[in-house]
Amino acid sequence: MADAPEGVVLERSRDLAGRRHHPYYRRLLLCAIAVLPVLALLGVFGQKPSTSSADTRAASLSITAPTRLRSGLIFQVKVRVMAHRQIKKPEIVFDEGWWESMSVNSIEPEPTESSSKNGRVVLSYGKLEPGESLTSWIYFQVNPTNVGKRREDVQLDDGETPLVSVHRSLTIFP
Repeated sequence: MADAPEGVVLERSRDLAGRRHHPYYRRLLLCAIAVLPVLALLGVFGQKPSTSSADTRAASLSITAPTRLRSGLIFQVKVRVMAHRQIKKPEIVFDEGWWESMSVNSIEPEPTESSSKNGRVVLSYGKLEPGESLTSWIYFQVNPTNVGKRREDVQLDDGETPLVSVHRSLTIFP
């Protein structure tokens, strides 16, 4: 049998002397990397919608939207208002967390007016009689550089009078 080439130590190169645990390190690293896609498939990182709601004598307000998202995803928000009394000028007021580093693709139905109040976005609709409801769908896309946690409260006003509010938060993963 020929001798090993110069600079090659057979005990280290062929017999893996001193490197007995290295395959286990590689396997552990591979498993750690594989955990992320598995968690994503299980829905840990987002897009499963949840409903938050509040009810007062004047109206009910419910928001159905994801509470966890990944950057770049398109998602839907459903806002439902049920009037228990006449609401002359219903305004849905969104915290700025809803709009921060988000792209709005569509709002259906279109509000009669949209404006800003103290940095919050206000969508105004026509009068609601007792027992009538208003459902609005907003389609957002998370900008790719958007990461973090923020408040996403929603409030229903009758003109300048607050009627009901829902408190939410959103976590965005990279």
